[in-house]
Amino acid sequence: MHDHYDHNQTLVPESFLAIHSRHGRALRPRAEIEARYELCEDVALHAAAFLAARHQEGDDTSEALQRCHDGLRAGANASASAEAAWVVRRVAELQNWAQPAWLVDADADADRSGRR
Repeated sequence: MHDHYDHNQTLVPESFLAIHSRHGRALRPRAEIEARYELCEDVALHAAAFLAARHQEGDDTSEALQRCHDGLRAGANASASAEAAWVVRRVAELQNWAQPAWLVDADADADRSGRR
C-alpha cells in the first residue's frame, strides 16, 4: 500500500481520530471516520449557532453544554458517546467558552477505567 496524499481527503483533527483508534490503529475505515467527523463538525457548528442566538449574558454555559450533551447521548452507543463529548468540546471552543468541568471529570473517569 502506498502512502500518498489524496487531495480529496478530509483533514480530521487528532482529537477526533483518537475517538476511533486504539494504540494508534484506526478502528474504522478512513472514509467512515471522515464521514463521522464531518457529521459531528456540522452538528457542532449548528449547535454553536443555536446557542449563540439564544445565549444571554449571565446564562450558565455549562448547563447549556450539558443539555446539548444529554441530547446527543440519548440512545447512544460507546463511540457515539465519545463523539457527543467531542461535539460539546467543539461547541465550547467555537463559543470561546471554558470546557465544562463535568466533561473533564467524565474524561478522567474514562481514562481510569481504560474505556478511552
